[in-house]
Amino acid sequence: MGRIDEAIQHIEGIGDGTERALQTAGLISTLFKIKGVALIVTGQLAFEIYANAASDHPAVELSLFSGQPAPRTVLDIMRGQLHAKGGLGRWTVAGIPVRLLGTAHVVYPDLCRDFTTDHGVVKLMPVEEVTVECILASIHPELDFEAQTRARLLLINGLTEAFQMDWATLQTLCDQPDYRVGDDLAKMRMSAKKDVDAMSSAPDHVGQPGPVPTEPIRAEP
Repeated sequence: MGRIDEAIQHIEGIGDGTERALQTAGLISTLFKIKGVALIVTGQLAFEIYANAASDHPAVELSLFSGQPAPRTVLDIMRGQLHAKGGLGRWTVAGIPVRLLGTAHVVYPDLCRDFTTDHGVVKLMPVEEVTVECILASIHPELDFEAQTRARLLLINGLTEAFQMDWATLQTLCDQPDYRVGDDLAKMRMSAKKDVDAMSSAPDHVGQPGPVPTEPIRAEP
């Protein structure tokens, strides 16, 4: 059994859906990187990694960050090395649906985060850009409570420094004409800060105020 087959077997044995999707993204990213193509994790998986959120229906969306693979290269990697089923940008690897998309629209490429997996490094869409999209979706064209919950989780994890949120950049994005949610960011951040303050003052097991959690807040499945 080759190393790639062993990696696939390892991924198939992972019970947590988000973790399995992340490891799948790591393996695919590594194989494309060998061919000079950099991929970036976008969509649902990017949110789940930043929010430490569980997923009942894990999936991977990978967009081009740099480089342009030839169609033959894509088939060599996906069908030849990974034994993936599918085609035309939609595949299944280790039981995980995978979409290969075109070039990602990233406003602040320097803010992409690199995340190390067991099978290679994955590049994540900037959390600031994920967050502004969640904020917009939560209020336009009407209130959406699922998107509101997503935005809240990202803001709480940013406030508790589960990752380093660039607040100035997030504000700049929210104020842009395409989004126009600067006031909504202020309100949602204030609400999230109250949640963080409540957690930091909650009694611990001996009845004393406990510290702000250092682990990311995990969304309910």
